Amino acid sequence: MSTGGVCPGLYRDTRGRFYCKYAGGVEVDPAFMPCLMEYWECPYYIEWRKKSTEEKKPVEQIVPAPQPQTQIKIEKPETLSPEVKEERTGLEKITEEIDTLITRASELSRIWEEYERDAREVIEKWENLRDYLEKELLSVKSSINTLTEELERIETKHKLGILDDTHYQELRSEIDSKISQKNSEMDNIKRKLDELDRLVIPHYKRVKVAEVKPEIAKIRLALNKLEQKFKEGEVAEETYRRLRAELEAKLKRLERIREEVEE
Repeated sequence: MSTGGVCPGLYRDTRGRFYCKYAGGVEVDPAFMPCLMEYWECPYYIEWRKKSTEEKKPVEQIVPAPQPQTQIKIEKPETLSPEVKEERTGLEKITEEIDTLITRASELSRIWEEYERDAREVIEKWENLRDYLEKELLSVKSSINTLTEELERIETKHKLGILDDTHYQELRSEIDSKISQKNSEMDNIKRKLDELDRLVIPHYKRVKVAEVKPEIAKIRLALNKLEQKFKEGEVAEETYRRLRAELEAKLKRLERIREEVEE
């Protein structure tokens, strides 16, 4: 048998979820099942082939042969030899193992379906919160830049003698305090983002790995369109810079996930 190939029983719905018709339409994960490689070793596929072969066998009509009128001889019932008994015991044992494995695999499918549903909910909330925190981070950075410019302005005034030492020190102390506060806010946001990524990205890679590349392509297309609209004057510079920063941050995150998956 040739290696590789996609199982003919694997299909995908509009939401990107994978299902197996040989397992009765249950949802499966091709990353953990042999759907994309040696699918003929899959228990669902083997069971389906077995049933399909049995259904195709012609039904033989057994015509009883005429029985000669002979004297009935009563014989003692035959007993199975130890070898036959051992063979039957082995078959019964392997059948039990197969049934147990099928039960466990079905249970795993149910657990995976529940996990995937919960994981997608967490990922959706993570993406929304991350977008919010990214915007907050940009806002804090903008405030720090404004305060830094103000500090440079009063320093220039002090050098020119427009501000006396006392007034200059008061203003500088006030601005330095605000910059320190904003830097603390920025560090706190970054810690939150790093903690969210550390906990959620592994789940993202498990349930949405197939969606990473198309999502990267969509973001790159959105960046190109944004660049074009900015050049044509349809988007204000402030809006352009904000949207570009948000898209580039998301693109960088998805590319990192893709690199980790492909390693």
